[in-house]
Amino acid sequence: MIDLLPTELTTDEILVRQVLDGDEASFRKLLSSHLQPLRTYLALRAPVPHLIDEVAHDAFVFAYQHLEDFKSGSLQPWLRSIALNLLRDRLKAHARDELKQERYLDHLRLELALQNVESPAENPRADQLSHCLEKLRHSQREILDLRYEHELSNDEIGRRTGRSALAIRSLLMRVRQQLRDCIETQSIPS
Repeated sequence: MIDLLPTELTTDEILVRQVLDGDEASFRKLLSSHLQPLRTYLALRAPVPHLIDEVAHDAFVFAYQHLEDFKSGSLQPWLRSIALNLLRDRLKAHARDELKQERYLDHLRLELALQNVESPAENPRADQLSHCLEKLRHSQREILDLRYEHELSNDEIGRRTGRSALAIRSLLMRVRQQLRDCIETQSIPS
């Protein structure tokens, strides 16, 4: 008959038990052995470099606060799953912030354009913009009006016009580029 030996604990499991027993030095050992591999893992997934250290730090804080949830084996897969969830949340927040900034810049551009249209003597580009706006198709002017005059989101414009939000975003980018090109060609001296 074969004697069944108790399974040996991994180094991480031993250190986790020591941390749970109040030994903070053991957590520093876990941190020093897993920080660089976790940072490397995040560096391969984070398109925004400043998030790497931030997410790695937060992953270790979360792990420390929930160390009793660690089951067994190496700590690295558990840390990676925590970090990946944190990174997803941060990337979503980053995308929302970028969208807000883009909308704000669009709004500022429109405000400036409207101010210039209302006082064309102060800015000769206002006449150029007005002329270029007249060249647009009715549907393009309608989309611009919904976006800037009524301040609707791409989703709302899409619902009203039967298009996707992505199609509206692309259309707005093309129309803005078309207006820029039109103004620049008028600015070239003949």
